[in-house]
Amino acid sequence: MRLRLLACSVIAVLTAATLGAPAEAASKKPGGVGLVSVTGASTYESAGKKYAKVSITWPKATRAKKYQVFVAGSHAGVLKAKKARVTTKSRKATITKLRRNRTVWIQVRAVNGSKAGKRSARIARVTPAASKSLSTQRHPAYRLMSYNVCSNACSGWSSRMPLVVKEVLRLKPDVLAVQEASQWKGAQIPGYTETLGGKDNRLFYRTAAFEQVTQRLTATQQSSECELQRDPTTNRVVRDDSGEPVRVEPCVLPLDGVAQPEGKDAPWSVLRHRASGQAVVFVGIHLKVDEARSNAAVRASQTSKIFTDLNGQLAWWGKRMHNLPVVLLGDFNTNRSRAGNSRLETVMHANGFYDAYEQARSVSRQHFNTANPRWSTKPVVGVTWGDHVDKVWVRPGRSRVVQWANVGRMSGGRFVAPLPSDHHPLMVRAQVS
Repeated sequence: MRLRLLACSVIAVLTAATLGAPAEAASKKPGGVGLVSVTGASTYESAGKKYAKVSITWPKATRAKKYQVFVAGSHAGVLKAKKARVTTKSRKATITKLRRNRTVWIQVRAVNGSKAGKRSARIARVTPAASKSLSTQRHPAYRLMSYNVCSNACSGWSSRMPLVVKEVLRLKPDVLAVQEASQWKGAQIPGYTETLGGKDNRLFYRTAAFEQVTQRLTATQQSSECELQRDPTTNRVVRDDSGEPVRVEPCVLPLDGVAQPEGKDAPWSVLRHRASGQAVVFVGIHLKVDEARSNAAVRASQTSKIFTDLNGQLAWWGKRMHNLPVVLLGDFNTNRSRAGNSRLETVMHANGFYDAYEQARSVSRQHFNTANPRWSTKPVVGVTWGDHVDKVWVRPGRSRVVQWANVGRMSGGRFVAPLPSDHHPLMVRAQVS
């Protein structure tokens, strides 16, 4: 009788243990993989062929023994992919032998023995078009920052302005493009100088790193910016025989200008890096806001006008845009998740410019959007593409993008309050030629 009772007790304990265990644990099925992030991309050559590669990482999945990475050229294709492109025990991988300047779709799932977990959300990435090897002595990696400070439409500018200045001083960009800054009267940032065109879009440079390039006007050039000649005795403006004011010669002016598309002016300036001597054209841009498809055509038109004006103004100075390093910074109010985005890209690519975000060898906070219209300290996440409207554009065959990063100040997984603006600052480190 005692043996029979003991046997019943053992059976009862085993039954209770079996019934009490979660079904997933009993099956050893791994958990789902969280959001996959791109950490960088680059181009390379192998066996005489040109390729691109993309590096990714992802959160740990429960009960995972290894991970499978699936890759395809379309949104539907990656979901249908049966064969993993990469299998690894690590939580990171590099996908190689990709075509350059092509969209690649990526998913990851965890595996435990014969059991596979749920696949991650599909993310997409356009592979780099090209990357040039450049001497760091002649072509330093500049810290280029774009920051929409929203002094116009957002409240509390007087209290937020010191926070914006504090962010700039914390991040120490070499060149800074700010947007929506028309209410920033008499802007002063210690250690920085502002260039021409200080209205809505404005350009600043770190005085210790750069200086503005100046040029003497030729005899055939005329400019109202040249200083008026004055009689040393009377201090009156000297006039010629026809009564026109005479200007001081030689007239030496900063090499800069303002492109004037419909909407917001785009200041540009040629800055010389003090240490290397390299001269670069920097352009500050802010395109029309709103996600409506009709505004995609307006943004494309604005961009075309900027290129036309920039080319014309440089020609007046005796320069050609093609012969100069050029970088475009600003708030472009579009990304690959928005309708009609390709219209802007068509104009940019026709002029040789590509988004530095897709050319960057290192990427930080890919999914944390730089735009934050609800002023949330919790990161706004763009799952598929990243959804960044703040951008830096470079010419891939003449540049090397070292890093792209959303550099808003964070602590404990949240952006630190009070927020200086409804955008987080974007920082790109790049060499250009």
